[in-house]
Amino acid sequence: MNDNEEIIQQEMMVPALASETLIAIADQADRRMDAVLKIKKVALKATNARDWADQNGNPYLQVSGSEKVGRIFGVSWRIDEPICELLEGGHFQYTYQGEFSLAGAIITAIGTRSSKDPFFKRYAWGKKDADGNSEKTELPPSEIDKGDVKKAAYTNCIGNGITRLLGIRSLTWADLQEFAGISQEQVMRVEYKDKGKKKDEIETEGAQTVTCAIADVRKQTKKKDGTLMKSPLFSIISTDNKEYKTFSESLAKLAKEAKDAGVMATITFEETKYGFDLKTLLLCVPDEKEEERNLGEEG
Repeated sequence: MNDNEEIIQQEMMVPALASETLIAIADQADRRMDAVLKIKKVALKATNARDWADQNGNPYLQVSGSEKVGRIFGVSWRIDEPICELLEGGHFQYTYQGEFSLAGAIITAIGTRSSKDPFFKRYAWGKKDADGNSEKTELPPSEIDKGDVKKAAYTNCIGNGITRLLGIRSLTWADLQEFAGISQEQVMRVEYKDKGKKKDEIETEGAQTVTCAIADVRKQTKKKDGTLMKSPLFSIISTDNKEYKTFSESLAKLAKEAKDAGVMATITFEETKYGFDLKTLLLCVPDEKEEERNLGEEG
């Protein structure tokens, strides 16, 4: 028996699907495609620009948006108690596992955060030398707030579960524009960090840079004597109780986004006789793995 005869014989041994079965399969696949498209359309329409981030040029649905979409579709979830693992060098990692369900479909999703993530690092500044320079020292892992890492892992798990269950991952700006009327320019920008260093420099002359979490954003409209200020003064409070002041409403808004999303911020500031003068503020996240949502947390 030659090769051609053997191939023909093998093909004859494979049972052909009935035409009715093929039609039924095609119809079912077509209906599923329509359902997936409709889910995407409804899900994106329910969000606004504040629910998204421009993560290194790609649209990223934050947990605030994921939870909003999950409620609309009736997604339910149950999150197990976290597992805390001790890592080398005094570091630690929190892992949450959750079960997410919708209309009989059930999936399991995991959310993990480690104190090794660059945006959890904390720093201390030394005394200034004769030239006015001070040295920045990274604090040990014991100074990292475990609550921040734990909460980030929890919300990461929720974001993973909802987006995977509804199939609304790997979206494009065209999707957002078509279904939600949201453009790339409307959402906050998130910068990647590479081994703890920003890829884009934001240093200004005489400035210092620190990466921290935002605890509060306050607005002051009156002077101490009760008279109105020409422009509101904003105070950006970090979790280590340092206060950075700015008259820039756009910087204050970005700081509020960082606080609400639980995303660490890289702040450039100048120290003056009046305190810390905020110059620039960028949100930062570590490089995202293909199958994980790694954008901070949300409260």
